[in-house]
Amino acid sequence: MNGKNRSPFEYHARGVHWCPTQVEQEIFRLRTLRYFALESWSITDQQLHVLGFLSHTQQETGRKEIIRVRMEYPHEYPWDIPSVFDYDKRFAPSADGHQYLDHKLCLSFPLRFEFPVGSENLATEVLQASLVWFDKRCIFERLRVWPGAAEEHGYVRPLKLLLREEARRSRSLSVSAWCEWIIAELVSPDSDKGCPCLSGRPFAHCHNQLLWLAILYQCSSNSMRDHELRAARKAA
Repeated sequence: MNGKNRSPFEYHARGVHWCPTQVEQEIFRLRTLRYFALESWSITDQQLHVLGFLSHTQQETGRKEIIRVRMEYPHEYPWDIPSVFDYDKRFAPSADGHQYLDHKLCLSFPLRFEFPVGSENLATEVLQASLVWFDKRCIFERLRVWPGAAEEHGYVRPLKLLLREEARRSRSLSVSAWCEWIIAELVSPDSDKGCPCLSGRPFAHCHNQLLWLAILYQCSSNSMRDHELRAARKAA
């Protein structure tokens, strides 16, 4: 890549150094966005943090909706994706509402590589995705159904993919079947029982990687479900 087309961020081995010039350029980019009103910014532990308002007008009602968000730039920006949070905790976190327990917006499934990692416009793309999320979340609040194709977000989906990949790697039909039982919550992982590959060895001393993935998957799934139950009781 020649110097003319090279991103200014690429002059650093990994991650941007937030010198005054870099901060000024980034803040200028954010101020040009019509749907984002920058309120403040700060640098903490070599990470840029911005606070501002996302706004859009609903097509059905003509009502203008506004949400205040905090965007945190990771240390390895723009090679890592910024995180966006519901700053005022307007919405209750839930898997169906595509929001983590710490009020972080679930914008994309990482394995799809939907954001232009390495680009100087990465943050603006993330804010645009946040605006789309905000529009869908407002619809979800009215209908209690997320618009568009249903999809698991949060940690459950990637853990499910890893669990199935580990089961395929075993080349055992019984392990693959056991994996689907775990996902369907028909069985629970138990390190003291025999391995589902039918080797006769204890699970913890055979396909132990599969065991720990199953435990992580079950804990993540239960944690999200418990939080949703607490939120539902609180709302009632």
